[in-house]
Amino acid sequence: MADLLADTRVLDLTNASGALAGRILADLGADVVMVEPPEGGESRRLAPFVDDEPGPERSYRHLYFNANKRSIVLDLQDEAGREQLKQLAATSDVLLETGAPGAMAAAGLGYEELRAINPSLINVSITPFGQDAEWADWKANDLVASAAAGLLQVSGEREDPPTHGPAFPAYTMSGLAAATGALIALWGRDRTPGRPGAQLDISMQEATSFALVQTANPCAWTWLQEIPVRPALSQTVECGDGKWVGFNVRAQGMAEFIELLNDAGIDHDYTPDDWELVHQGGMSWNHLNNPLQWKGAELAARLPRDELLEKMWAMRSAAMPTLDFPQMLETEHFQVSGQFFEVEDELIDRPLEFSRSPMEGALPGRPIRRAPSLGEDTENVLAGERSLPASDAAAEMPFRPLEGVKIVDFTWVAAGPLTTRILSNFGAEVWKVESGVRPDPLRVTWLPGDRRHSDIGDLLNESNTGKRSVTLDLTKESARNLVRELVAKADVVMNNYTAGKLAEMGFPYEELRKINPKIVLLHLPGVGGDTPWVKHRTLGNLLMAASGQNYLMGFPDRPPRGMGIAYPDFTSPHLAATSILAALREVQRTGEGREITLGQLSATVSLFGAEWMRFRHTKQQPPRPGNRDPNYCPHGVYRCRGEDQWVALAISSDDEWQMLAGLMADSAPEAATFATLEGRRADEDALDAAIESWTQDQDKWELAATLQAHGIAAAPVENLPDMMKRDPQMVAHYQMVHQPSEPDFDISIDADAMHFVGQPERVLERAPMLGEHNEYVLREVLGLSEKEFDELVVEGVIA
Repeated sequence: MADLLADTRVLDLTNASGALAGRILADLGADVVMVEPPEGGESRRLAPFVDDEPGPERSYRHLYFNANKRSIVLDLQDEAGREQLKQLAATSDVLLETGAPGAMAAAGLGYEELRAINPSLINVSITPFGQDAEWADWKANDLVASAAAGLLQVSGEREDPPTHGPAFPAYTMSGLAAATGALIALWGRDRTPGRPGAQLDISMQEATSFALVQTANPCAWTWLQEIPVRPALSQTVECGDGKWVGFNVRAQGMAEFIELLNDAGIDHDYTPDDWELVHQGGMSWNHLNNPLQWKGAELAARLPRDELLEKMWAMRSAAMPTLDFPQMLETEHFQVSGQFFEVEDELIDRPLEFSRSPMEGALPGRPIRRAPSLGEDTENVLAGERSLPASDAAAEMPFRPLEGVKIVDFTWVAAGPLTTRILSNFGAEVWKVESGVRPDPLRVTWLPGDRRHSDIGDLLNESNTGKRSVTLDLTKESARNLVRELVAKADVVMNNYTAGKLAEMGFPYEELRKINPKIVLLHLPGVGGDTPWVKHRTLGNLLMAASGQNYLMGFPDRPPRGMGIAYPDFTSPHLAATSILAALREVQRTGEGREITLGQLSATVSLFGAEWMRFRHTKQQPPRPGNRDPNYCPHGVYRCRGEDQWVALAISSDDEWQMLAGLMADSAPEAATFATLEGRRADEDALDAAIESWTQDQDKWELAATLQAHGIAAAPVENLPDMMKRDPQMVAHYQMVHQPSEPDFDISIDADAMHFVGQPERVLERAPMLGEHNEYVLREVLGLSEKEFDELVVEGVIA
């Protein structure tokens, strides 16, 4: 199977915040060239290291996130090095960089300078807070960006400080957005006369906030004045054998759940008619207040984990074990799924165990090449010759770069609709195939005033912006034939059903490709492949727990909850959108479509690949770090004035520590050992206590600003109203839409995190009303007459 991006060269000048973007593009077949300074890029210097021995080829994060790339050394402090970079940029397609705003331009390597050399270059810039925002010169690492994005506020236990997520979620979300943005821009460039390039501005804060559109949905504040807090959407309960599990009770399974409670001797007064209890407890972040969760915890405490799972699966409820890495090794799913495999690395004289690429579904079986040594490919890259098609400096990237792409969308709930939302917002026409008989669950969620409305739901409108709704009863062959006619006119078909479900509905890939040989079919099941879990219902927070993630975060004596978000629901959309766009580029070259299965569990595990690699080498489960990091000290979240008010800060050097100690004055520890990273890490408890005694009476906003003014990465731990009303970065991020079915009802939604520099901000469209575009899709797109359309309504085909 040909590499999807085999004709694409990417120059990767990123630090840890962007390394994932280059890895994704490399896994899709792009020639990704790391441009490193003589001392090597940041990822090479990040602990932990193989055998705890620092070295440029020994950082686990380098070994994982720079696999499949090439490395060259250029000294960009030197004029000769800058000229060599310009020569490479002249024949490259994408440049990824994470320099501070203006840093590249100050070196004569800004977008305008490079665009003059190569008008078709796509320049993707990742910064903590955006290129020209009020906080543009603020510093941030993953912890600080997570604080500003609201992620910390909903993660951890309520009695603990807000807790840093595992495996660098802010870096992950930023890298994913950068990869998706690069593919959107490449598609727009290659379909536009003159092949115009573009600059994309990715803010780590805004990219991370995408992961909160469910947990901290803006409507929680505008409708109910709710402030989502820890532990939010995380979920796990302890079973009778000391193991942990997560599960949900379906309304349709209420009678069976009652039977389980009865069998276990648990007192209750429920009846099968109490199915509406499933929706009690307020908005999704507050699901632990649902009384069924309490009874579920009682049930779990009386049963071994595996017995409880079998019972939940038998009643078709979403359920997954909460696993640590050793338990994953013992779990049949991971034993048979091919999730892990060894890659030889002669540079450290041992094989390393990798997780499958997150892009495995797009290119099954593509081998992984070890991370390069520093400068390994300098001579070959600089001596190589490459050319690009002619471009026109006057051409401009279209505002809707995906215009003309047509998608048949079978997705529902979150991960799938958020994928097609990304594509819709950048110009694709998305035909959302749904049913009034069995509607998307997001159309039946509770609203303020204990009511329901098919068009008003918060996550419904977040996930379906700008789509076209057509309602069909797919139990009828005539309805399925209409879908087949849509497939003939489409470029993409997408679903996030349980594996195999779309084929059972009458739309196997073999049939779809006969209708349209160019069709790209993407499946986004919770679990893919040939494993015992493939038919089980899943939810994002349960997949997160089964991926091993929950045991990688938090304080050692706490339940393994994980972050307070359904993480795979927000990472998977970027991976799916990127896969679709890469596949469409291949269709343009070959005329051949393809079928892609991107299992969300597998992709989620892949995002923790560096941690898994270390575990397999050391044979020890990584310790749960709380808010600490081996590369920073102090690195934590500290109480400020007011209820549940906090500031996050990260010290990356001894000089920064001296600056912080000076600000703390008499509150700073006096011991000389704190002057070095090793000394500070030797007594972090005392250090954290001293810092919190200094911060606890201060305003978090003023303190963060003071720290940043002195060159220290810091941010307030923001909650939802902070982001919507106070944060100068985020107040313009939220938009208001209205449904014609209830025009006076305000619905707040989030904007996208990918910004084309020089273009106006995107004003997003509301989600479609149920069946709103039946006539447009069936009459204008498919060409049915008015009589034919009316007959379908009478027959119940349009449902």
